[in-house]
Amino acid sequence: MGHKQHAIHLPWRRRVICYAAFMLMVIGMAIAGWNGYWYIVGWKAAKQDNAHSPTRHASELEAKTRSQAAYSPESQKISPSRPLGAYLGELSIPKLGVAIPVYEGVREQELRRGVGHYPASAWPGGNGHVVLSGHRDTVFRRFGEIDIGDALIIRTDESIVHYRVVNIRIVDDDDRTVLVDKARPTLTVTTCYPFRLIGPAPKRYIVTARPVRTDTAAHMTLP
Repeated sequence: MGHKQHAIHLPWRRRVICYAAFMLMVIGMAIAGWNGYWYIVGWKAAKQDNAHSPTRHASELEAKTRSQAAYSPESQKISPSRPLGAYLGELSIPKLGVAIPVYEGVREQELRRGVGHYPASAWPGGNGHVVLSGHRDTVFRRFGEIDIGDALIIRTDESIVHYRVVNIRIVDDDDRTVLVDKARPTLTVTTCYPFRLIGPAPKRYIVTARPVRTDTAAHMTLP
C-alpha cells in the first residue's frame, strides 16, 4: 500500500521540481538579459572621440597656447545646481580616444548611462574639488591605462576645462578622503578596483588631476 502511494506522489513531485527548475532558469535568463542590456548601454556611453585623439589634442594644445590664457579660477563661473540625472557635459580622455557623458548624481541610474558627478562636489570652473565616478566594467574598463601626466578634459555648455593627471592611488572602498575639500582646484575620478574582478570590488582606483587651462564657450569650436 505504501509503495503505491509513493508511486502516485512521485510524478507530482517531479513536476514540481521540473517547474521550479524551469522558473529558476527563466529568472536567471531575465537577470542576465537585464544586466547585459545595461552593460551594453554603459559600454556604448564611452563613445569614440576621434576629434580629440592624443595626436590631435597635442597639436590643438600647442596651437591654442599662444592665444588662450592660463587657467584662472577667479574668472570662471560655477554652473548652478542641477537635478539628479541631468546631463552636465562630457569627460574626454584623449589617451583612450573616448568621450563619456556626465550626469548629476552617482546613483545606479546615472552610472549605467555614463559618469556620475557627486552632487556635493564642485563643478569645473571654480576653486573647488570636482569628483566624478564611473563603473570599471563599462565606461572605465580601460581606465587603468591612464598614466601621470595624461590629459583629462571636461566639456560643458559654458567651457572646456583641461586637466593633467598628477596622482594615481588605490584605496579601500570605505575611504572617504577622496571626497574632502582641496586647497586648490582639483578633479578626482574614481572607479572600483581591481578592474577585472568578478563580483564586488574591495578597492577604489583614484585618479587626481589639476586644471591647466580653460577654454570659454567662444573658443569651443575647433578651427
